[in-house]
Amino acid sequence: MTDTHSIAQPFEAEVSPANNRQLTVSYASRYPDYSRIPAITLKGQWLEAAGFATGTAIAVKVMEGCIVLTAQPPAPEESELMQSLRQVCKLSARKQKQVREFIGVIAGKQKVA
Repeated sequence: MTDTHSIAQPFEAEVSPANNRQLTVSYASRYPDYSRIPAITLKGQWLEAAGFATGTAIAVKVMEGCIVLTAQPPAPEESELMQSLRQVCKLSARKQKQVREFIGVIAGKQKVA
């Protein structure tokens, strides 16, 4: 006889059977030896309906016999100031010094020479 804790309870599936997809692992050729490597291709309008629009960043979690794809929220847009600072970082040391001096002048910390 079984006790009450071992009786299976009915539950509602997390995903509707209408939303299930059947795929087959195919292969892709890898240059230069053209060896075959496993590949899974996902495409269709259902991706966008599921929150995976073109350009969406995706986190991939891999477990034995299971792959979970999770749409990531878009990165916050970088401020105009941060974009400018990134440009300044690419300048030569001399020009970076000029920018620092300019900032000091407009901030009122330095006198104009």
